[in-house]
Amino acid sequence: MLQNVSGTQMDYETFKAEFDQLPQLKNIVAQFDGRGITLKTKEKPEATRSDNSAGSNDAAASRAAAKTLKQPG
Repeated sequence: MLQNVSGTQMDYETFKAEFDQLPQLKNIVAQFDGRGITLKTKEKPEATRSDNSAGSNDAAASRAAAKTLKQPG
């Protein structure tokens, strides 16, 4: 299993075929789709970068707006 880990690239259909044929993959893969693979772990997943950056941008925009409003005019 996974003998070509060093750099094999697979598309969704190729991975799905492997997933369906190798029961070992079902033990380590929680889910997969065309965007990626989520491995089974005991840890809760962290927020993705896009999730973090959206909140960070909102906070930065709020600070900038507050600072602009406080400036003497």
